[in-house]
Amino acid sequence: MAESKRVIVIGGGIIGLASAHFLAEAGQKVTVIDRGQIGAACSFANCGLISPSHVFPLPGPGAVRHGIAAMLKKNGPLRIKPGLNVRLWWWLTQFGLHCNLRDRMSGGHGRHALLSYSREFYVNFIPERKIDCDFEANGCLMVHGSQKTLDEFDEINAVLDKEFDMGAQKLVGNELVAKEPAIKPNTAAGAWYYPQDAHLRPNMLVAGWKKLLVDAGVEFIESTSVTGFEMNGKSKAGGIRVYKSPDAKVERPKKFSGQTDLLEADSFVVATGSWTPFLNRELGCNIPIQPGKGYSLTMQRPSVCPEFPMIFENEKVAITPMASGYRIGSTMEFVGYNNTLQSQRLGLLREGASKYLQEPLGKAVELEWFGWRPMTPNGLPRIDRSPRFKNVVVAAGHNMIGVMTAPATGLLVSELITGKEPTLDPRPYAIRRAS
Repeated sequence: MAESKRVIVIGGGIIGLASAHFLAEAGQKVTVIDRGQIGAACSFANCGLISPSHVFPLPGPGAVRHGIAAMLKKNGPLRIKPGLNVRLWWWLTQFGLHCNLRDRMSGGHGRHALLSYSREFYVNFIPERKIDCDFEANGCLMVHGSQKTLDEFDEINAVLDKEFDMGAQKLVGNELVAKEPAIKPNTAAGAWYYPQDAHLRPNMLVAGWKKLLVDAGVEFIESTSVTGFEMNGKSKAGGIRVYKSPDAKVERPKKFSGQTDLLEADSFVVATGSWTPFLNRELGCNIPIQPGKGYSLTMQRPSVCPEFPMIFENEKVAITPMASGYRIGSTMEFVGYNNTLQSQRLGLLREGASKYLQEPLGKAVELEWFGWRPMTPNGLPRIDRSPRFKNVVVAAGHNMIGVMTAPATGLLVSELITGKEPTLDPRPYAIRRAS
């Protein structure tokens, strides 16, 4: 076991919690701080899919063409409003440059390692630690509204099967309705069924995991924003400058001494999701993240509730049936850090579900929500040391697979901090100045 040292994890989402978990298991003294409440950002009400089948990143052959078509569609699933946002224009250019077969396969192998490890971790960890989070491992359906897109996926599925052992079962005609009776007959051309996929309720996972970490001695500080790092010599950070909101709340095993503008530690983890670019100057690098705004509706389970989670591929709408509720989510907006809940985007979710499901909506809506996904141009997260500080590790940019890849990310973060030989090859997630 590595020598016990103090580590501060900046960011209390699922990536921060997973990092804290593995660091605590390695014997480190861990503090997690968050600018708001723990787990209240993009980890709160996403669709909760644990899908090792989500191997390929968004950029790939034809992605730009499909993206333009989606933007031109009235109230389509993709909306981009770059305006004078130079960083977004640069990001879109980089995204386009990654839309080729070579980069898609490279990104796929990088994502596959994180997804596969994390799925196996959850299958064992959740029942062993008795975390109540509606976890089910019964697969996922990728539903296609057109025969054209269903058949086009034949080639992709062949690659998934050969390269990643992630092949799916093709369901056509009555086979789909027989598999999932909640789907209206004659509305979909067919689907691809991925038996290895799973799903859960993310806010319940975060709450349960946090409780375990508190019991293990991890401290949590909320409503605390990081403004920068304090140097400790030429290549190490000795502390972080923080601002605590008046309603700052502290949760730790021992009494906290009070508010301060400097928190000191031996090492730091930056797991700040879509907010990471605001620390780029301090980190000495360009973490190429843009906030991809996604929406969800959470409601009571309909009386005819799907058994399987599913994604309607043509509409880009996801359905997650949970034991404690029912969620419809997705869409993508690149509109900066706009915090307006757009009712027409929620309408798009309702329309997508209504096209295919016998009972698309539950009786009562419990939550209308949006979150900013930390999107990178190549679809891979950055899990690496800061070029400026040897004792600062960045773990951000998980796109739409944060919950799916958190355990593998936390393991790699812990190994980088403690100097242990990495279990996973860290090279795909390296920070590059031009990435």
